[in-house]
Formats: sequence, C-alpha cells, structure tokens
Amino acid sequence: MKIFIAAPFGNYLSFDNTISVTGTWTLQHRAGVMKRLWKIASTLRYDFKLKGWVNNLGLPNEGIEVGLEKTLPDQVLSIAGIERNDWIQLESVIPESQSIELNLSCPNVSERTVWNDLPVFFLGDKREWCIAKVSPLITPEQLQFLIEEVGFTQLHLCNTLPVLRGGLSGEVLRSYVLNHLEFIRNEWGDGLELIAGGGIDGIGAASDYLAAGANHLSLGSVCFNPWKTRTLIKKLTTDNG
Repeated sequence: MKIFIAAPFGNYLSFDNTISVTGTWTLQHRAGVMKRLWKIASTLRYDFKLKGWVNNLGLPNEGIEVGLEKTLPDQVLSIAGIERNDWIQLESVIPESQSIELNLSCPNVSERTVWNDLPVFFLGDKREWCIAKVSPLITPEQLQFLIEEVGFTQLHLCNTLPVLRGGLSGEVLRSYVLNHLEFIRNEWGDGLELIAGGGIDGIGAASDYLAAGANHLSLGSVCFNPWKTRTLIKKLTTDNG
C-alpha cells in the first residue's frame, strides 16, 4: 500500500513513507504565489453544515515549466488541461519518466477539454504512475471510457464535490468513494490500482476504503493538521506494512 499526499498539500508537505503530489499545474501561468495565497485566504472555508472544506481556488499556479522545476523525480506531477489541445502540449513537455496525475475533475474550472486526447499519455511505458483523478460524480460510461478506451489502470477516487460555492472536500466524499470502489471492482476486477481519498481523518475511514478494494490511500484535508497527519501515516504504515 502507498500513501499519497494530495495536491496542493504535496507542494508544501512531505512525510516518510509517502508520495507527494505537486500541483495542480496547467500549461499556462494562472497565478503567482501571492495571488494563490490570496485565493486560499479568501475562498477556503470549513462548512459545518456540509461537514467539509469548501474552496473556489480555480487552479492558481505558475504553469507547467515551474511545476517541472519544483517536482522531484520521486514525486507525482498533477496536471490539468484547460483549453483544447492542452493535454497534447502538456504531454510534449513532460519527461516520459515523470509520474503524473491527470486532474480530470476540478469543479472550479469552467472550461472543459477533450478527453479523446488523453491516450497520448500512454504512447510509452516509462512512468511508474499515470493516474486519472476523477470526480465523485463521474458516470459509469465515463469510467468505462477512461479504462477501456484511454487505457488508465490507475484511478484516484476522488476529487472534490461540486457545490454552490466551489468544491467540497471531507467526509461527504466517503459514500461516493465507496460506491465507486464497489462498482469498479465488480466491473473490472482486481486488474486496476485504485487510490481512495476523501475524508480520511483517521484509521476508520482508511480501513473502510481498503476493505472496499482500494490499493492505496490519498490524504488531503487532514493535512491541515500536519501532526495528526504524521500520526495517521505512522499508524497506517505500521498496520499495513
């Protein structure tokens, strides 16, 4: 079992026995450090009614060239296509050996790109990780396309839930993740590597995901408390080897 530190937390945090995911990076510059911090301060809120963190960041980042400079070889580069042909151009500048996670589901980006370009990332086989991070609202037909037509064998379940004020993360995601795990295992068996993330704030949620068929875990909102995160990672690695 691997433990991933989800983007954007992977930009700032690293722990023993984990893999940091940096980003999410886009082809073009969308914001500098100050604007990114301002977006975090102005939109990130904990919603007690919804029991989760709500943000409306919109992928602020310095662009893929900076992302490549800031991502270490043993980390995973999270990328997102914004406009038509972005996936093709992103693939052309990312080294074939660089592990990547394709963010296919940011709820705060209004533009939608063509998934038909995604097979370009499977022209070689040098990447240890080529992960599709999908929406909690992904349909069975979309999953079938990503798995059977594009060729993804590694899926991250799942991104934030679209709500009125942006994207919602936290325990609300657990039912979506568990349903997707059950559906994918029933449809495609054990041939896929599934990364479960969403509302993992203790051993209970992590154990539920692993019991439902997850191979790996992704930690996100819990990283607001690095001490708690470190304790959880130590417990998970001790219990699951």
